[in-house]
Amino acid sequence: MSNFILNGIFRTVIVSSLSILLILIFKKNVFKRFSKKFNYYIWMIVVIKLFLPFTYYTFTINILRSKKHININNINLEGFNNVSTISNNIILYTWIITVVVYLIYTIFKYIKLKNLINDLSYDVDDREIVNLYKNILEEFNITKDIKLKYSYEVETPAFFNSCVLLPPHEYKLKELDWIFRHELMHFKSRDLYLKYVILFLKTVYWFNPFIYIMDKHIDLDCELYCDERVLKNRNSEEKKDYALTILNAMRKGSNTSNKFIAGLHKQSDIKKRVMNMFNEKYKNGILMALTLCLLSSITFLKVNSTSIVNLNVLPKGFEDLRTVSSIRFSVIGFTYADAPKNMREEYKINCESLGLIPKDSDKIEVGIEYYDSLLND
Repeated sequence: MSNFILNGIFRTVIVSSLSILLILIFKKNVFKRFSKKFNYYIWMIVVIKLFLPFTYYTFTINILRSKKHININNINLEGFNNVSTISNNIILYTWIITVVVYLIYTIFKYIKLKNLINDLSYDVDDREIVNLYKNILEEFNITKDIKLKYSYEVETPAFFNSCVLLPPHEYKLKELDWIFRHELMHFKSRDLYLKYVILFLKTVYWFNPFIYIMDKHIDLDCELYCDERVLKNRNSEEKKDYALTILNAMRKGSNTSNKFIAGLHKQSDIKKRVMNMFNEKYKNGILMALTLCLLSSITFLKVNSTSIVNLNVLPKGFEDLRTVSSIRFSVIGFTYADAPKNMREEYKINCESLGLIPKDSDKIEVGIEYYDSLLND
């Protein structure tokens, strides 16, 4: 059982890491021509794969190599298997314990933040600000009760726990208009849920550095896509006002971001965000769909390569008449105790080369042609 779980996780880590690397390479040259929506949702391929570590489409490649060799797949390796099982169990339990500890720590931090925000927040009572906020809620067709509060726990405007939070700073109504649109757009797109999903995946795959790299890029792509939606069909002057609003809000805060909150993100990414606000030369359509299909196929692919050591000797588990890559082979099987003398000697040599001792119960399978040649020697 431990082998099955570890193999599934290992394959998932390899495939997802390669997928992340591939996406990052494409984002440098190809994907930058597409919309921010595409660049944001392309990550969903990897996210879904990480949630399904034991799902693969499999095909097998059989490779034939010409070399005379007696099949020793059936040698009793019980001692080796026991050592391997113990090692795998240690690795599995270490991983599970770390995941549980990390998960408890994350939940504790979330509860602590939630309590702090509840304790250090108060309702906005300015009538103009409240009316502006309600108008934008109606414009966005949001019927859920999304509170608007000032909070000393945030340094920049943010969305958390069905509440838009404002630091207790002075804002112009025009600035608040853009801020409300930005934060409520995060709510409409359910971006906070994805943040929690990524946080969970970081907990499960805590040992994989590519997960942290993906997390950083998803955060930025989320903000870029949010900017794109807010500024859709806006003119250059409005985009300039929006960019200045974001810059002013950033100056009043810190260069950090909280994984539990959807907000204006970090100052270090503001240059790229502002540049993208004025770049609308994006492509969409068939190429985007084909790219998604291709990447998703690669992500869920597993290749089994079976090496057959020689044309006369075949692996354990075949029937008496075997077919590999359209070539048919007839085989004959013995136990070590019943095998011909010269076959026993060659089998013993092979075992000794591996540091093993042959047993009478060991099974030996050889091709008919090779068996005939042994009898004629």
